[in-house]
Amino acid sequence: MKPETIVKDTLDEWAAEARIPRDLAGRALRRRTRRRSFKVALAGGSTALLVGAASVAIVSGGGSARPRPMEPALQPVALSSDTTLRTDQDSAFPRRLVAAGHMAVAAYYTHRVRSINGQPTAQRTWHLYNPSTGTYEQAPWAFISVAPGMNQAAVLQGPLPASRVGVLDMKTRRVTRWIPVDHPVGGVDWSPDGRRLLLTSYNKNPDILGNPGESSRTGYYVVNSMAERGAFHPMPALGDNVNHRQDLGWSRDGKLIWAPTATMPAKLFYSPDGRRQPAPPHEADYEDHEAGLSPNGTLLPQFGPKPGPAVTVTNVVTGKKVAVLPIEQAEAWADDKQLFATGCDPKKCTGKGEFRNRLLLVTLRGKITPLTGYRRSDREGAWIPVFTRR
Repeated sequence: MKPETIVKDTLDEWAAEARIPRDLAGRALRRRTRRRSFKVALAGGSTALLVGAASVAIVSGGGSARPRPMEPALQPVALSSDTTLRTDQDSAFPRRLVAAGHMAVAAYYTHRVRSINGQPTAQRTWHLYNPSTGTYEQAPWAFISVAPGMNQAAVLQGPLPASRVGVLDMKTRRVTRWIPVDHPVGGVDWSPDGRRLLLTSYNKNPDILGNPGESSRTGYYVVNSMAERGAFHPMPALGDNVNHRQDLGWSRDGKLIWAPTATMPAKLFYSPDGRRQPAPPHEADYEDHEAGLSPNGTLLPQFGPKPGPAVTVTNVVTGKKVAVLPIEQAEAWADDKQLFATGCDPKKCTGKGEFRNRLLLVTLRGKITPLTGYRRSDREGAWIPVFTRR
């Protein structure tokens, strides 16, 4: 089901009920952001409400406005060679690190809908991995993006949109520097190499659940590793996209940025300075699966066949079917042969049973390893994983 249909139906229900429904988040936010945004894992699918852009002044950690012109804003990323399987199978909300292959759950959040100034607004509660303790700890930020290597995170203070972005040391839990912006931002995304930030600007909170097609996106910044202050690039929201949050994201190689659509192609690509570019091969061909292309760029998961739950993995080079997996959603690639996935209890995975699910690791041969305990993904407060290269 397309997101515009879901949002329209949900708004019709609000009008009929004349109150904020108890399960509003589970009904209105079932379409997810690609690379760190709202999502609820469902058998029927999810889309991108997508992530943000940045290029601005780098300042000292205490919030003073004195620039450090020759000091790198973002430190080079040190990636781990650790591919140890880490699970927390007894926890409905993960407490210990969950990881497999080259990827890990770097953070997770829950969301609840609250009426703020008379407007239904989705609010996140974040839990961020602490490398010093090996556990997830609740964090006070309104939005978080974790850099590859899982040593630092970009954070936004609430209420959104924020007038500055913090670079957080994940071990000490201290902000090492602040990046002020003239155009407030509501979304942040690290580049694949961990040396740049993409910040999406909005003129009001992008998580207010107003009328479809009323996104307040205004543009973006890109912060480079040695930048003092980058230019703001105007990029208003796409009129045919009904999502309020329309964060920008990076291409797989980090050379381009993209904006989400509500149709196919699922993404429109641009150079970092805002010029339209052709889409890299197969990167605009999917919208429903968070995982996207495999690390080697050859495999793509897609829903089906019916009645499911089932996901088919296809080789995009040869067109051949590689595997049909008994899962609801492909979340992220651990490596070229394993996927993080959402799956329900195989004995009860019909009707409402599809919403009692948990995070799994599944191989292309169909071997399934549970990673966490079960959750109810159709209810407010369900946790939503954020994956990062470890």
